[in-house]
Order: sequence, then structure tokens, then C-alpha cells
Amino acid sequence: MEVLESLKKGLEAGVSDNELARKFFLSYQTLVFKDRQDIEYNIKDAIKKQLNVPFVSVQVTGSSKTGVSFFKKTKFTEGQSDLDVSIISLDLYNRFLEEVHRITNGFTDLSVFPDFHGKPTDKQFINNLKKGFINPFFMPDCEEKSKWLDFFRELSNDYFRLFKDINGAIYSSEYFFECKQAECIEEFKGNMKAYDSLPSKI
Repeated sequence: MEVLESLKKGLEAGVSDNELARKFFLSYQTLVFKDRQDIEYNIKDAIKKQLNVPFVSVQVTGSSKTGVSFFKKTKFTEGQSDLDVSIISLDLYNRFLEEVHRITNGFTDLSVFPDFHGKPTDKQFINNLKKGFINPFFMPDCEEKSKWLDFFRELSNDYFRLFKDINGAIYSSEYFFECKQAECIEEFKGNMKAYDSLPSKI
């Protein structure tokens, strides 16, 4: 894959993980939308309008962006892979965090967090906060969460032929976004040979 080869060259040149994350996730073209620019625009514009954020705040990550899932070590597969979307917006981040703070009484009542696969989601939510992002799926039940899930469910239904699901997360800043995506670079560095057998094209 072009992305993997470019990533190898960057690592060989001593480029930092965060800079590589910035390059591949904020500058490079989204591979799945290479010949589908109108679809990319329509999805991002729908998210912009729904969440009332700047258009440039909406960024694509995951295998849709690069053509490969670094943690699953699989290529993007049309109709089977997800579209992962990150919204970089401190205002939106604070709005959702304030709602959770209110519901949990300043995080003193964690019993309001729902269970997922039999385990409460409070630890996952708080761990995400430490990394500067919120996945509303792990929030306590509230109107903000319901609207979020309903919107992304409807958006997923609109593009089910291309993506299994469309999911979103909210980042407080570009810095935290880069740090999170740098985890993909770190995963790649740990076992580059595992990606050699992946197809050259998505």
C-alpha cells in the first residue's frame, strides 16, 4: 500500500509518531473517498450541520482513511468496514463533558454509566478523557447521547452499501487527536511484517 510504504519511509527518516499521524490523518487524502468526493462531502456536511461545528473539524480515521486497520491488521473492505469519524471541537467536547459531569454529580456517582458486554463503561469513558476525547457511546444515558446515536445510526443506514457503520468521537484539540492516531503508528512500528501480506490496493 502507498500509505504503508510512505509510513516506512517516514519512520526510517526519524519523523516522530505525532508528525506522521498529522501527515496521514490530517493531510493525506481519505483513500475510500478517492473516487467518491461527493459522498465524502455529503457525509461531512451532514455531520457539520447536525453538530453545529466547522466543516474542517470533521476528520476521517481508521481503515477508511488509510486503507488498513492498524490494530486489526486488515484492509478496508467495502460494506464490511466502519467509517470512523473524529470531530475536533473543544466546544462540542465541553458540551458533552459538562452533561456527563451533571449527570454523575461531578463523577461522584458512577452507577449511572451503562454496562457494555457485562461491564460498566465508566472506566472506558474516563480513560478516554485522559486521552482528550469522548466516545458518546460510553456516556450515561441522556438526551445528548440519544441524539448522537440516532443521528449516526441514520447516517449509517444512508451509506450501508459502503460502510458497516459510521461512528463518531469528539476530540478536545488537534493535539489529542494526533496523540490518539499516533497509537496506530506505534502499533505499525511494533510489527511491520504483519502488514506485508495485505493487498496493495483497497
